[in-house]
Amino acid sequence: MTECAPCVARLLPLPQRVASIQAAIAAEREPLVTLTHLLQLCRDEHRVLQERMQDSGCRARAALIVAGVRSVLPATLTGLELGPEVRSALAASLTAGDDLPAVAVARLLAELLDERYCQSFRESFRRRSPYQPGVGDPIPLDSPDMREVTAMPATSPPWRLANRLDETRHVRLAGEWATQFQVIFDYSLARELIGILGPDTIVATCHPNRTLADFHFPADARGRTFPVRPKDEEKQHQEIDRLISTAVTAGASVIVLPELCVTESLAARLQSWTCRAGGPRMLAAGSYHHDDEHDGSPRRRNTAVTYLRGVPNPLTQDKHSPADRPVNEDIQPQGWPQLRVHVSDDGWHLVLAICRDLLNPHAVHALTEAGANLLLVPAMSDTLVAFGGPVANLVGAGQAFVAVANNPADFSDATDLAARRPARALFGHPGFGQLTRLVQPAGAAPGVALLRVRTGQLQWLGNDAARSKPSADGTAPLPPWADKLARLTGRDHLGSDRQPTRVTLRAAAVLVLLTDGPHGPAVLLTERAPDLTHYPGQLVFPGGAAEIGDHGPAATALREAFEETALDPGSVHILGTLPAIALPESGFLLTPVLAWSPGPVFTGTPNMAEVSLLTTLPLYQPTRLGQRGPGPAPDEGTLTDRQPAALGAVSGAILDLLRGMLWGHGEYTGSTETEATPKRHAPVTADPVSHPQDGSASALTGIPLTPQPRTSP
Repeated sequence: MTECAPCVARLLPLPQRVASIQAAIAAEREPLVTLTHLLQLCRDEHRVLQERMQDSGCRARAALIVAGVRSVLPATLTGLELGPEVRSALAASLTAGDDLPAVAVARLLAELLDERYCQSFRESFRRRSPYQPGVGDPIPLDSPDMREVTAMPATSPPWRLANRLDETRHVRLAGEWATQFQVIFDYSLARELIGILGPDTIVATCHPNRTLADFHFPADARGRTFPVRPKDEEKQHQEIDRLISTAVTAGASVIVLPELCVTESLAARLQSWTCRAGGPRMLAAGSYHHDDEHDGSPRRRNTAVTYLRGVPNPLTQDKHSPADRPVNEDIQPQGWPQLRVHVSDDGWHLVLAICRDLLNPHAVHALTEAGANLLLVPAMSDTLVAFGGPVANLVGAGQAFVAVANNPADFSDATDLAARRPARALFGHPGFGQLTRLVQPAGAAPGVALLRVRTGQLQWLGNDAARSKPSADGTAPLPPWADKLARLTGRDHLGSDRQPTRVTLRAAAVLVLLTDGPHGPAVLLTERAPDLTHYPGQLVFPGGAAEIGDHGPAATALREAFEETALDPGSVHILGTLPAIALPESGFLLTPVLAWSPGPVFTGTPNMAEVSLLTTLPLYQPTRLGQRGPGPAPDEGTLTDRQPAALGAVSGAILDLLRGMLWGHGEYTGSTETEATPKRHAPVTADPVSHPQDGSASALTGIPLTPQPRTSP
């Protein structure tokens, strides 16, 4: 038998590969292509690179060679091309030494070209638009500066290089995912999309339908349904117009409608909104069923359409994953599934996806690799729970903003004993500690969900437009400021009229960990993540609800402190407990557990889903309840690059109780004051806590506190 030829050509020996890359670089004028050659070598030799770049001597020798190349690089390019001298220097620098692999130099050269000539990459991709990469081809990695977009701290840095050897700050190489989808980078609207999302942007999702009864579901003998459409198109148009008007009045500039809430003709009528003065800048007008032909054969499609102000032709995207709930959707996708990425000149990668296409893990991986960071998703699903994982993946990996608009409000039918009401919308935001949030109003009335990009604030505007109209008794209409207050605090926000019921409190505990500081006892506090339900963004003690395996409040407090802060329970000494505090609103009976430590040990990093920051606060220099402490402006980029958080009410009460218990203790009252004279201390800013990764002891050594002067009554 003769041996079968290999299906994949074997790589050339390393010296020949390096020589071929040198020859290609010496002849290549375009920085993007030169960078691609270097990254391909990094990918091929990743094992060697990962091992040798940990060697400080190897990295120093490579850096010395690259420094010589840096000296001949011009600050700007003529015609966006590399000159002969630069090309020769780049090629010559790849020559390997006795103890210096060429790939180590290639990696640093790639970073240098990315840093120096990244502005030329966009024009290179634009010239190739619409650009469909293959495996090993460069992919643009644009990334708007999150600090310019949102006031909330991002959950991960804008650039995420985690030992990826096929990636620099602005370019990565396409992997095998590029063969699963027809991924297209479209720069045709790069200028029109500039600023599509900014700090003052409000994104709205509109939800016009109450139940499935609002739709027409024609089914054939096989039970397949096509076309799904609104039962009364004119009534649907009026309702959608009203909701878009509500969203625009609230300041929304990006609006998303749900899947199948329009017909093709109704969607076309909605384009007029982006032509009106004061209308939205972008309107994703949902999706619709329609017929056409492909290669001479009829096919059925579900197509999303989006209108952009100043652009006559809409952006479209076909659905590739037919639904089986609430109906067996009879669409017939043809050919290679397409993912079209609309790239803006300021770094936004806009993608339209329809419902279940976002539940395809391969598609989500491709979107993440393609740097998608703005996704508009029309949906018609009986649950949005399944969307949480894919959206969180996109937000965490790519700092993406995602808006999923779902419809209708109630998926129940006549045989259902209980109403099935899915969430109306799901938003992903880089500032959300848990990456996603659902909008699930109590009723089934049509309405609008709003996301404010700067603050991450969510709001539901129900069917309350009549508030701004004159009443039947002739009362004048509300002024705009009063109408806004009514929408923010009105009947949709009122509590239930139910009779009071017995409240059963669940056992919980917090750890009040004290250490010795220059001003006496200091306590450990956590700043809660800003998107948590209870006490968001406040300074509180670590703690939580008791679990079955906990043997008393101390065990609960230590376990919760470990889960939230990685505090080693063995590094603290339990002192005792304070009287339990009833919290009827949250349903807990809270026991404060007192502990002391000369040097707490942290065996890891805080749980960022719950904790934004660890701080220490001197017991006798408290920040007053609900007040932010003053202090000098921190350096840019530090953990304290924002105003300190307010102290939680329960935490403040516990601290007050401790001060009362310690009142008169000579060590902390001061030798020049009598025990009957209360001491006043100016508020101070809490210190960030250092978290050693190796488990070594930390004495809560943040920025040293400046001693505050004492004042007499």
